[in-house]
Amino acid sequence: MARITVEDCEEVVKNRFDLVVLAAQRTRQILAGDKITVEDKDEKKPVIALREIAARTVSTEDLKESVIKNFRTFSSEEDLLEDIEDVSEEEDTYNPYIGVEMKALESDNSVPVVDETELEAEESVGEEVSSEESES
Repeated sequence: MARITVEDCEEVVKNRFDLVVLAAQRTRQILAGDKITVEDKDEKKPVIALREIAARTVSTEDLKESVIKNFRTFSSEEDLLEDIEDVSEEEDTYNPYIGVEMKALESDNSVPVVDETELEAEESVGEEVSSEESES
């Protein structure tokens, strides 16, 4: 039944992709409570939507406008400014690790942590060993 309905709809809407979008929009409208404009034969809502489009009882232009309206999002300048104000200056929105404890450093089984003074001491020892090797 639906295949015949799609073939009937091709006379009204030439592009099958457009037909899918329009039929889906009409199905949403029916599910939202819009009145069915063709005889209801206890069929599924998408089939009813296709039958309505084929019978030209709904305007395809109105459906197109409805689809466009549903996909548009509009934010006023005031809404955008409120969103910007909601993000505090102190809040770091980039770093996902803020507030996460470094448990690996705190546990006993972790790799030993070396501070800067120990690194400097190791570097100076390494320099002394390399200078002694070059002299010999």
